[in-house]
Amino acid sequence: MSFLCRLMPRAFRRRTGAKMTVVHMSRNAATATQTTTAATSTPANITNSDDLSQLNHDQIVFILPATRTNVPSGDGYLIYSLIEASPETIKIDNSDGVDEKQQPFKLEVTHASQLPKDPDLAQLLLPQHPTDGEGSQLPPPHLRSDTHIIVSTRSGIRLAVPFYEVVLRPLLDALGLEDNPKSERGYRYEVTITENEHTIRDFASTHLSKDRTRKRTVVLLSGDGGVVDLLNGIGEAQEHHDTNEVPTVGILPLGTGNALFHSLHKLEYGRYPEGKGPSSLVLGLRTLFTGRPERLPTFRAEFSRGAKLIGAPKPIVKDGEVEDEVGKGLKEVDHLVGAIVASYGFHASLVWESDTPAYRVHGDKRFGMAAGELLKESHAYDADVEVRLKGQEEFKPLVRKGKGEEGGKYDYVLATMVSNLEKTFTVSPDSKPFEGQLRLVHFGDVGGEKTMEIMQAAYRGGEHIKMEEVGYEEVEAVKVVIKEEDPRWRKVCIDGTIVEVEKGGWMKVRRERRERLKVLVE
Repeated sequence: MSFLCRLMPRAFRRRTGAKMTVVHMSRNAATATQTTTAATSTPANITNSDDLSQLNHDQIVFILPATRTNVPSGDGYLIYSLIEASPETIKIDNSDGVDEKQQPFKLEVTHASQLPKDPDLAQLLLPQHPTDGEGSQLPPPHLRSDTHIIVSTRSGIRLAVPFYEVVLRPLLDALGLEDNPKSERGYRYEVTITENEHTIRDFASTHLSKDRTRKRTVVLLSGDGGVVDLLNGIGEAQEHHDTNEVPTVGILPLGTGNALFHSLHKLEYGRYPEGKGPSSLVLGLRTLFTGRPERLPTFRAEFSRGAKLIGAPKPIVKDGEVEDEVGKGLKEVDHLVGAIVASYGFHASLVWESDTPAYRVHGDKRFGMAAGELLKESHAYDADVEVRLKGQEEFKPLVRKGKGEEGGKYDYVLATMVSNLEKTFTVSPDSKPFEGQLRLVHFGDVGGEKTMEIMQAAYRGGEHIKMEEVGYEEVEAVKVVIKEEDPRWRKVCIDGTIVEVEKGGWMKVRRERRERLKVLVE
């Protein structure tokens, strides 16, 4: 990859008529060419806080003292802001990602002589370097040694590459981190650009499973799939001794649902009126640079013999007829580790059937589009569900809410450790970050229309759990025995990864006590 120029001071650009100097970092991600503007003047000072009224505080990532940069005067502050294009204006090409004539992101750097007395701005002011203690150094402690950036090229609507080039890379550079192995500044990181669906898991098995005495941080520019790939690439967790270090993960939400990120930041979203506040990417960047690591709760999903990992549905044509390629050359799997959701029924079918290039270009709207098609069929899933509650040693049949009976067919069986599957889709309103409690959401054969009502209620802050058809409880473990004939209806979903179970096969889900990863949080 080619290198971006150093952010300061060679790319100053004066905004016409404004009382501040703004630096625009521009890069065409598709052609990987570099554009800069040579410095022609010293940034204009802002002498009063009124000038900062032009800035949107919700777009500010962090603020640096100018003495920490190459600003000629060395006075004042540099305010780094992320400007994002509206998702509706971004045209996606199925094969190449973002249209090369478009730029979905812009990084602005504003030089101000002083900051107003605003507690919110004060929280975004990063400490100066050198420092009087570890906690106030730059870069922050978790980014100082063995830092890896993973850029997932196929996540979401494929914005990870331009986000890295235009936004993240200059921000890391401003804090003294470079992806140059010959850097003399002492702080370096490595970049991995995904080539296929195995890249992240291979990275984890190669880099994170060995020499666990080293501190490591992985910054994921991806969706939930990146986290589950890391968890499963690491392999079976070793017995932790005092010398073992658990990798820390920073999430920049560039996937479709971004369930883990939204659930971890639910309290932060609640600070603002609906539709207001920082974007998810701004929050992700703030967390990356100012957050702290916390243990990520996980669960283990085990499968009966013959279960196979399934990729996105890719129909093939033979003799003019479309055939399903499921089951051809697929990898068997006996277990997966997850941190978000294990599901069977409508949710699993929805995740799998919406994972096509035609649907993916629509971002999180793809779920609604695929849901409409599934609800027309209104398939009821033939399965036996058993649960093990706290204090119990054996599985017992699940009693369906409303009917007070066991067995029958199901539309929805979902075990989760998080509150939200999308930013506004609250599947488990009682779930709290890092609580580590597995909860089960389920309902029987209620038909397509009622299923849609239940899903719509989940978008209203989780009101679906109050409906008489919906069961919702804390569990220690869940077992689903799948009795369907058609392979289409034998899919289960583990954090977005799809597994096909044989007829009569099963999935068991239980929460784990061991620590596999830490995750950065505000």
